[in-house]
Amino acid sequence: MKTYRVRYSAEALTDLLASYEWGISNWGLGKADEWFDHIDNMIRTNLSTLPLACSLAPENVHLEYETRQLLIGRYRVLFHMKAEEVLVVHITGPFTPQK
Repeated sequence: MKTYRVRYSAEALTDLLASYEWGISNWGLGKADEWFDHIDNMIRTNLSTLPLACSLAPENVHLEYETRQLLIGRYRVLFHMKAEEVLVVHITGPFTPQK
């Protein structure tokens, strides 16, 4: 089975950190640590083996690069693919600040 290298963009890392901080405030440090390990593992497991099984993101039609989405519970992970690499570009979830 083909495997892909999974990387996070700076924006995606900022999203993860914001969610982790939200988790600390709402669940406490231990539960936030568990959540972080779980979501990172789910992202890496799914995108390193079957990224093309994920649907195109609705905003794909407006973007220069093909953008797919992985749904994990209440979280949506947007990513691009290039050759053997998957780049996670944005993560949204219940932590996402209202604008």
